[in-house]
Amino acid sequence: MIDEHEWKYVLQAASDGTFSAAAKKLFVSQPSLSQSIKKIEGEIGMPLFDRSQTPLQLTAAGEIYVRKAKEMQRIYHELVQETADLTGMKSGTLIIGSSRTRSTCYLTQPIIEFHRRYPGIRLMVKESSVHELKQAVAEGAVDFALIYEPLESNYERIPLLSEKTLLALPVTHPFARGYNHVPGMPYPVMSFARMHGQPFICLQESRRMSRIYSDLCMETQCTPEVVFEANSIVDAAELCAAGMGATLVTDMVVHNGRWSQPPCFFQLEEEVDDRQLVAAYGKNKHLSQAAKKFIELLQGE
Repeated sequence: MIDEHEWKYVLQAASDGTFSAAAKKLFVSQPSLSQSIKKIEGEIGMPLFDRSQTPLQLTAAGEIYVRKAKEMQRIYHELVQETADLTGMKSGTLIIGSSRTRSTCYLTQPIIEFHRRYPGIRLMVKESSVHELKQAVAEGAVDFALIYEPLESNYERIPLLSEKTLLALPVTHPFARGYNHVPGMPYPVMSFARMHGQPFICLQESRRMSRIYSDLCMETQCTPEVVFEANSIVDAAELCAAGMGATLVTDMVVHNGRWSQPPCFFQLEEEVDDRQLVAAYGKNKHLSQAAKKFIELLQGE
């Protein structure tokens, strides 16, 4: 009989490519993890991993095991969700997929309020890249994930909010002299073309904001002086506030930023489509009552 821990061990090792990395994420010792996987292999009668390869490669038996383990993971999660609904929100687990930026800027207050209303529900946030979040949704490893449109047709989505892209400049930047924004009023307007040759903090290519940056550079024939590639919008905004250079941010980061001296924010003269944030879950998948209630909080209901 395969138990939950066994298939979780194999899935984590297959995902990370090494037993040491998997053991850290599973909070077990590497010898214990290796022993557990050897036990599974002994029961099956053949190896699941080719240990001569780095990173670890799945054998044919390993491929079958992982495929079936993912199915078990999805079914087990649905079982937990649907039985938890019968308790009237008195117990259960809610797993939300999110990026670190959205966790920092968007989830803190809803998590606090949700726990106040439903203290019996255990909340977990799985932070990953967009690709990994989509995979987690498809495999049923999370109840839903916060992802931007566009999404493929095999995802259900519930609209949450639209984010505008803004230009941020350090308060010491020459273009920010005389900056005076009144809260509640529109931000001053600036063309991205003025960033030509200016110190700029862009995001790594895997980030969606990186594509917006590239499109603006192409549209305005502008080449900023890239001084740093940040891993998140929050990191870029904090470095901007510290005077390192200009950057692009979203109004969600602006409204939730924690800084003693915020940067100066400008609307872009160029047209940039708003980013549509949704709660995404698998097509024809059960959305638990806990997930529905949390999404209502995100929508401000």
